[in-house]
Amino acid sequence: MSDQTSVSLAKEFKEEEVTVRKDQNGRVLDLSKDSLAAKGQKHLSREEMLDLFAKIRLRISLTPKCNSWCVFCSNEGSSYADKFNGHANIDLVMKLGDMLIKSTTLKMIDFSGGEPTIHPDFTSGDFKLIDWTKKYPQIRFSIHSNGIALTPTIIDRLKDSFSRIGVSVNSFFFPTWNKISNLNNYFKEEIQVGKYKKLQENLEYLTKQQIGDKVFIKSVIMRGINDSEEELQRLLDYCAANSFHPKFLEFEPQFPEQKKYTVGRKEFFEKLEKLGCVFPADAPRHNDPDTYIPGTNFTYKNVGGLHSIFGCGQKAACLSCYNFLCMFIKPTNDGQGLYIKPCAVLDTKIDLTHAIETENYEELFDLFRLSREYLMLAPGMNCAGWNKEEKFKYC
Repeated sequence: MSDQTSVSLAKEFKEEEVTVRKDQNGRVLDLSKDSLAAKGQKHLSREEMLDLFAKIRLRISLTPKCNSWCVFCSNEGSSYADKFNGHANIDLVMKLGDMLIKSTTLKMIDFSGGEPTIHPDFTSGDFKLIDWTKKYPQIRFSIHSNGIALTPTIIDRLKDSFSRIGVSVNSFFFPTWNKISNLNNYFKEEIQVGKYKKLQENLEYLTKQQIGDKVFIKSVIMRGINDSEEELQRLLDYCAANSFHPKFLEFEPQFPEQKKYTVGRKEFFEKLEKLGCVFPADAPRHNDPDTYIPGTNFTYKNVGGLHSIFGCGQKAACLSCYNFLCMFIKPTNDGQGLYIKPCAVLDTKIDLTHAIETENYEELFDLFRLSREYLMLAPGMNCAGWNKEEKFKYC
């Protein structure tokens, strides 16, 4: 697939369309139709890998630690025990970024976690990472947070150099929010009340900055928990009132027993349309495992929204994953190294530390290419579960 048939640069398109793959006529693409893996190709040339760098986001987990414990959390594919490992070495993160920006066609970098805002670089007020992003105005930077520690101080530092600020809210009703973000009542309710208050205050501050086009209010939709008309209307109206983008994500089961919480596209889109959302004519209304359309847009009143699906384990998604899913970078257990986790479902790790520390550009490029070629083997296809620890199961 050429760059002409995909949306890549935020500055050329509306922000809510950046991650939706479309053709030259503006119609959403079924990525499985152009999958090299489906055609039997298992290796990428240098030119093909550079093409992928130009349209795939580098998503760096700054820390596995988090101040919430959401019932849907995949921990970006890692075990839940990893939540207690060390923070990423910020100097190594910046060095990796320098090397890739200098030697590849990379255009998009996301920072996530865990919860990125509780990394010591943020809590200490050093903000080395945010200052580093200002060196590269040509790069589209994003941060993904639950909003609890996304303080006015942090917002003031990142609002100019970041194109997207994603805030996972999941519900604007405290009982529902607490149910989703507090697995097995891990936190006392009074602590959760304080967190929710901070979240609301931080959202109010975001509104005052008048940067609504950069802000995405994210909600993982779970059947019987936050999929009611009342829940959806509240979130949509909040976004419209504050000029934020609503972003809904289809729930991704971590255990086979969790499939009952998934709300499919057809049912969910009909609910949103009943509330006043408008979808393009070619918006997919199916969850066909033989096709892969990972994202589509909609409008609600004055704002543009986004719906996303990962489809891990499904045939077409696994055969197309190399060409769409983020390049996930995570810290090693002690936080002193970095590795690529190619597949969300499997535990495969490709260590980058030596290549970064020795500034070996060819080795680094080949390791990234290896990670995409690994995905071309469709390793997670037809998986029944994510090998998560049973004691954290929510069913």
